[in-house]
Amino acid sequence: MNEKPSVGIGHYVVVLKRQWKIIVAMALLGVLAVVAFLYLVPSRVMASTLVNVNVIVSDPFNPSRPASGLLDAATEDQLASSYVVAHNAAQTLQGGDDAAALRDGVSVTAGLNATTVRISYTSSSAERARAGADALANSYLLYRQSEADARKTKMINQLQQQLTSLNAVLGATALADRSALSGRISSVEYQINQLTAIDTTGGSVLTPAAENPVSVQPQTSTFLASGLLVGLVLGVILAFIRNAFNRRILDGYDVGLVGAGPVLAELDGSRGTIPARGDDVNEFRMIRERMLASAGTSLEALTVIDATQGGLSDVAPNLAVVMAQTGADVELVVMGTSEKYMTLLRDGLQLVPDTTDSDEEAEILGSLRIPHLKVTRPDRTGTHDGADDLVTGVVRRRTAGRKPGTVIILALPADAPYASRLAAGRLAGAGVMVAERLRSRADDLAAGAAQLDEVGAVLLGVVLLQRGRTITDTHETSHPATLEVPGRDAVSARR
Repeated sequence: MNEKPSVGIGHYVVVLKRQWKIIVAMALLGVLAVVAFLYLVPSRVMASTLVNVNVIVSDPFNPSRPASGLLDAATEDQLASSYVVAHNAAQTLQGGDDAAALRDGVSVTAGLNATTVRISYTSSSAERARAGADALANSYLLYRQSEADARKTKMINQLQQQLTSLNAVLGATALADRSALSGRISSVEYQINQLTAIDTTGGSVLTPAAENPVSVQPQTSTFLASGLLVGLVLGVILAFIRNAFNRRILDGYDVGLVGAGPVLAELDGSRGTIPARGDDVNEFRMIRERMLASAGTSLEALTVIDATQGGLSDVAPNLAVVMAQTGADVELVVMGTSEKYMTLLRDGLQLVPDTTDSDEEAEILGSLRIPHLKVTRPDRTGTHDGADDLVTGVVRRRTAGRKPGTVIILALPADAPYASRLAAGRLAGAGVMVAERLRSRADDLAAGAAQLDEVGAVLLGVVLLQRGRTITDTHETSHPATLEVPGRDAVSARR
């Protein structure tokens, strides 16, 4: 029995080639799902406005820290997305989005180690998105300025009140004590002057939204590519799952995978004849040569185990025909066959009772068409030793009493019991299995190979048939190529 080959990268390539329809179908399904999603979900457009934020310091020309270090990104984010900013921005938009929509669609990104802030706004169209982004940016800058102005005014007013109080005290103070008050008054006046000089501008727009590209969400190309990729991945996964659960034989690769190889031939025709015609003639001759090369030219007995869905195929009789063509005497023993199948054999091989050989428990026929070929059909209804339902006593006697130089072929049907396969394999010592694409199960093929191995029989290989291959009456076909038919004189002389 052949060892099962190890699984390499070639196995994955074979699976992908076999299941390409599933992969393509899942990829198309992924793309269609994305198309449906894009159709149902409205597109959104995002526009951005870049602003430079003015960081307010008391001495802008001599800062203790860089301006970027004084900018709190979280605070600016909260300011730009606040209701006040959105409400003020909505007031400037004529027929645009309202304050709630502006708040929902705004996003703020502060520049790293910089005083720039990018304010982005997402809306239903590019025009609305650009208008909203510019309105939010301007409202944000104005709000920062108004807040700074309010704080500046408040501080100045407090200092002015303090200065007024100090001046009043200065008028009622003795001349000797006025020096200290004058210093305090000068300090307050200096602070007022410093506050007055502070720039409270919120900032400036560096790049308006109209000058920045817009982005559309969801992005059609990105989503389609994602759908295609997800579909392909799911398709590949399903392909391997289906391949793992599909135990039907598809081609010679499956045969080798279960350890039942090699494949002696693949008969692609949907109909076969007895004897073979057309391209099948050459296929059966190749099977013969491969069997002889594998078993040696001294092949004496062979069992043909059918693993198809039907009864007996045309493989066993055609193997007997091509073996008889080599000049060897061949006896084909067909077990468990029907009358219909026997009719096909009688018509195709021109079988007549063999008067030179007889057995009470079997029907022995000689071929007028193929020299050196006889067909034996054990009588299942007759009396026999009961050793086996198919491999009866007559089968055992015919095999054991085989004349030197005679090749005996034991043909078992697809429904042959386990014991019959073991018995036929043990008697023959060599076997060939017949499988049918997409119908024969890998487990059955592996079991047949194991059965032959159990009894020490050599599995010469597998003949792979096209799915649904049937046997056609010879008279119904008209292929020009056929096996050579010897003259009647030669057959009569042999008889």
